[in-house]
Amino acid sequence: MSTIDFNGAETQDAAFALIPANTLLKVRLSIRPGGTGPEGWLTQSKTSEALYLNTEAVVLEGPHARRRIYTRIGVKGRSVNERGDDIYANRGRALIRGILESARGVRSDDPSETGRAARTIRGFGDLNGLEFVAKVGIDRDRKNPADEGRNVIAAAIAAEHADYATLMGAPPTAAAAAPPVTPSPNWAGSQPNTAPAAADATPPAANAPFWAR
Repeated sequence: MSTIDFNGAETQDAAFALIPANTLLKVRLSIRPGGTGPEGWLTQSKTSEALYLNTEAVVLEGPHARRRIYTRIGVKGRSVNERGDDIYANRGRALIRGILESARGVRSDDPSETGRAARTIRGFGDLNGLEFVAKVGIDRDRKNPADEGRNVIAAAIAAEHADYATLMGAPPTAAAAAPPVTPSPNWAGSQPNTAPAAADATPPAANAPFWAR
């Protein structure tokens, strides 16, 4: 009779222990479609009118490789701030902006046309498969003091971070290394770029991705 050897398997403590908060990891994002919205990417909350992207991030390298981190990225919430802005959606938009900057190698303060284009997507499906540097957080149930929590993506690390190039395994792009000219424009705004970088005058390569054209 043949045998199956489990001596090389992780111990239960290692397999289920939380990744420490603030750990930086290279991950690949995927969206678990919820069937809501124009393309079906959004998930409808079962308890409110909130909408979110139900995401799964797989750790690609290091001691936590192959671990999976599940994060809900808000698109529509039910609470507003003093200005009437959707709090849940604003946090989600900020995280998506960070993911795009990290995946596409631009600084968070890059105001150039290349930087602005990198923060643009044609639809939520463009987030599927992006690889970026994530900062891990721990989300706990505030109503349950005994809850040990679960790992979530607290933030995405943009190209200006000191460890970005090492974690991504490649040097930062020219756009990432360039010093900012003006403060970063609002991600959702329509402000014209009044001080484009000199490199913007050069037509992009024909095989450049859509967001860099």
